[in-house]
Amino acid sequence: MSKPAAKLSVSVPSDLARSVRRRVGPRGLSGFVARALVHELEREQLGAFLEELEREIGPVPDRALTRARRAWRGR
Repeated sequence: MSKPAAKLSVSVPSDLARSVRRRVGPRGLSGFVARALVHELEREQLGAFLEELEREIGPVPDRALTRARRAWRGR
């Protein structure tokens, strides 16, 4: 059984709407938007967690950031 759904009304730039509809087709918009909303909420939670860590233990050292950025570029 699926979860109950809530109907939302949102406004987005026309070019974005066209791009998304081309990508997901006429019946995939709701699922795409739901996944995007979940993704954004997770990103915001992660950001809040990282801010909390920085307050508690301090900022990430520059050396560690540089190493992480180099490693990420290789992916």
